[in-house]
Amino acid sequence: MSVLSFREGRAGDLRATFELAEAALDVSRKERGLLPAEHERTADDLDTRWERERGLLEFIVAEDSAFVVCEDGDELVGYTRVARFGAMDELTELWVAPSHAGLGVGRALLERCWPESPTPDLGRVVLGIGRPADLTLYTEFGVMPVSGHWHMRHRSEEYVERRSQEIDAPPPTVHALTPERAVAEWKRLEPPAIGHERPRLHEFFGRDRICLATVDESGAASALCWVSSVGEIGPAVARSTEEVVPVVLAALDRVAKAQEPESLSVFCTTLCWWLLRRLRLLGFRVWWPSWIMCSVPLPGLDRYVPTRPPQLL
Repeated sequence: MSVLSFREGRAGDLRATFELAEAALDVSRKERGLLPAEHERTADDLDTRWERERGLLEFIVAEDSAFVVCEDGDELVGYTRVARFGAMDELTELWVAPSHAGLGVGRALLERCWPESPTPDLGRVVLGIGRPADLTLYTEFGVMPVSGHWHMRHRSEEYVERRSQEIDAPPPTVHALTPERAVAEWKRLEPPAIGHERPRLHEFFGRDRICLATVDESGAASALCWVSSVGEIGPAVARSTEEVVPVVLAALDRVAKAQEPESLSVFCTTLCWWLLRRLRLLGFRVWWPSWIMCSVPLPGLDRYVPTRPPQLL
């Protein structure tokens, strides 16, 4: 018989929660046909992915965040993390071990992070996998879908070939900004798009990623996109939905040509119509559909591209 207990998570729990999330994610991918049934992670695979994501996870925990773990005896069986940025709580992760799915662990974790309803002064945002039970659970904590959150994928070799065949007018020139300039521009462009401010997040990205930008005649940035040394593209933001397209394509070009990965991945909101259309014409396919859910409207998501990896909006 299960005897569940809940406690506050600690920095020392990060690796164990990471491994639980990866195992649960693999089960979900197999159920959706995205991985073969016999697929198994090796220890080296996990170590590589851990080192890639460790910095962001440590940053989230260091923020004004809630981190709760659930244990069955001495066994970790679930956890959730919520990061607070200004006037918004972001549910960054909620994972339950497959052995304990359907036992109410996810609800109990959320109740401990969010015992009260959202308020006008403190909103909530969730990146929700599109299974009916999950979406229904999230709505009970005061959020509703505001946009799709699609993981788009394409083979790098095919992407480069299609890009070489495009005959559109030359794209705007894209520049790499200094970290200080990038953070300043993000502080200006992002809040109108997502409804809250995240300066410390972009200070972290300024140490971890390169910021590509297009600029207007006055020298101000018209679009921004972070891209990491391991090919993680996003977030991106622009003054308009059309202007986000060139800077994201520049990031994809950079990763495809400099790193030559087997496949390219980018997240896209379903409100970002021009980018979705361009990606589809280049051959990208929907790999994993999810939802952005929030307690308040977020009308600027048509010019915003979510973070990869997707712990944060």
